[in-house]
Amino acid sequence: MTSSDSVPPPPRSKVLIVDDQPANLVALKMLLAKVDVEVMTAGSGNEALKLCLNHDFALVLLDVQMPEIDGYEVAELMRGEEKTRDVPIIFLTAAHRDHAHRRRGYGVGAVDYIEKPIDEMVLLSKVRVFIDLHRSHAESKRLLGLLTEANRNLCLEVEARRHSEADNVRLAGTIFDSSAEAIMVCDGQSRVIAVNPAFCQITGFSPAEIEGRNPRVMGSGRQNRDFYTAMWAELERDGRWQGELWNRRKNGEVYPVWLSIALIRGEGGTIEKYVGIFSDITERKKAEHELMESRLAAEEANRTKSHFLANVSHEFRTPLNAILGFSELLLIEGEGGGVSSRHREYAANIHDSGQHLLELVNDLLDLSKIEAGKWVLRPGLFAIAPLVSECARLLQADADALGIGIEIKVGQAPPALFADQRAIRQCLLNLLSNAVKFTQTGGRVTVEVVADGPVTEIRVSDTGIGIDATDIPRLMHPFEQVDSIQARPSKGTGLGLAVVRSLVDLHGGGMKIESVLGKGTMVSVTLPTAWPEPE
Repeated sequence: MTSSDSVPPPPRSKVLIVDDQPANLVALKMLLAKVDVEVMTAGSGNEALKLCLNHDFALVLLDVQMPEIDGYEVAELMRGEEKTRDVPIIFLTAAHRDHAHRRRGYGVGAVDYIEKPIDEMVLLSKVRVFIDLHRSHAESKRLLGLLTEANRNLCLEVEARRHSEADNVRLAGTIFDSSAEAIMVCDGQSRVIAVNPAFCQITGFSPAEIEGRNPRVMGSGRQNRDFYTAMWAELERDGRWQGELWNRRKNGEVYPVWLSIALIRGEGGTIEKYVGIFSDITERKKAEHELMESRLAAEEANRTKSHFLANVSHEFRTPLNAILGFSELLLIEGEGGGVSSRHREYAANIHDSGQHLLELVNDLLDLSKIEAGKWVLRPGLFAIAPLVSECARLLQADADALGIGIEIKVGQAPPALFADQRAIRQCLLNLLSNAVKFTQTGGRVTVEVVADGPVTEIRVSDTGIGIDATDIPRLMHPFEQVDSIQARPSKGTGLGLAVVRSLVDLHGGGMKIESVLGKGTMVSVTLPTAWPEPE
């Protein structure tokens, strides 16, 4: 690309028409449409002066007789401004035809004085002459600018070439000396010819102690021959290599570095220099090791916790079953009159508390198995509608005691679901139990199953106390419950939803909670209708 290609051609020439009569402006503008120019108009002398200061006009067609300031005054003011003093002016007049006015027009700098009515051919001919002159002047100015620019660029290029080598040397020296990474330059025979201050600080070698020697004096012995063979092969092939290795400081200390090597070839393709840049990554390796140890410790602590909870839960079950059994016997005997009403109340409290504790133990066992990866899914094909009805029946007594209705909607359920039936039963029981616990007397719990293409959605909704939107994420974690002044005392463990989410995750499904405080909650679970076949 030449310099002239980068400079756009001059814009279309502009002509300004100045007349206080709109009809004259329209007529002249239509006439000048026959010439390749951009026409601008002004209805007064003041407007014309403003336009002249903001535009480069090839010609001004100026009416003599105008209000405020006439054409002569406009011309005088234009000649007083450096930007407009050389703009050609042709006066147009219908009134001032005498010789004195003509002399005055030429006196203020006009190039012509035309009386109306105007001969269109004469005016167009004169306009074309001044447009051609303006274009020639603009092109000459453009070419002069190009020549000046080219000459300036040539001078700058010569000056730049004169200083570039020295500048490059200074720049490279600044980078070399101020870099926080070690820099080592070797010749084609792998002898060190230059090192920077960071190299000396990291390795402990001074320039005099390392220059002229092979970098292998810093070898740690931790990399075998195959490592270096592969490194040099990649360097020869790609011209660069980078990776992690271990070096040895002058004091014998071994330390890890991240090294980048680039080779520089001469015109004949021979290797002239190697440049190696490396940084001490001891602190990074230490942090990575500590992070790994922390992760392993956390995983071990989680396994220990799960194992402990499982063992404790198993140990609790035996005495709990005995407590529940004997309390049930007392309640049965109480019905026959063999136990006082006070003792029957005690037995009922013991039975309720034991049942609550057993639920907690069972939830802990389930969660511990899932977290420990010991819950093995046993998927099979089963009808979902009967399972929903079964779970609803198990909760019906609790719901009836509180005056809560349970509604089942399985009309859009799939014929069958391929999943772990025991796990899905546990999910349904937990969701229904939560809904009953947190629904006020006279409320309603609805369980609905809907097939939606490849997934099946189970929705359990209630008309209970609801949950604040900010509290919903907490409910996904174990032992989390939301307090509410509207809720009656709850026997929940805070594990139910956590168990549901974990079991659903094992199936590759998802869980979502939607709630409005004071109006109710809906928990929806989505499950694959059929598991994908193994590849």
